[in-house]
This record gives sequence, C-alpha cells and structure tokens, in this order.
Amino acid sequence: MGLLRNTVSRRFSVLTRIADLALVGGLVLRFANRRGLISDETAAKLGAPSSPGGTGVSISEMALVGAAALRLIKAAKSRARR
Repeated sequence: MGLLRNTVSRRFSVLTRIADLALVGGLVLRFANRRGLISDETAAKLGAPSSPGGTGVSISEMALVGAAALRLIKAAKSRARR
C-alpha cells in the first residue's frame, strides 16, 4: 500500500501541494474571521462560509489540517536544503 501511495503522490505532487494549501488556508481564513481580524465581507470574497461565529472546528478537520501543514513544512525544508 505504501508503494502505491508514494507512486500516486509523486505523480500528482503539485495537486497534493495545492490541496494542502487550500486546507491550511481555509482554516486560517476561518480563524481570522472568527477572531475579527478580517471582516465578513472579505471572508465571503475569499470563499469562507458566511456564518460569523459558526460552528467550531472538528477534531477530524484539525487532524487533516495538521497533516497538511506538516507536509507543507517538510516540503519547504527539503527544498531549502537543495
């Protein structure tokens, strides 16, 4: 199973990186909106849901965003070493 996952992730590495950025960016946008750092109008323009306050972040969302953030950090570190 690991061989298949590595082959697929190598083939679509750009798409994986874009998906990771979207996950992390969405959570940052939601966090900034809930803290009042950006207005609801700005958040709506950037694609955030229009529920101010809204529901909290589930543990599964946090796990996905954490894994995505770690992959982005790992990729950035490996690019910096080259």
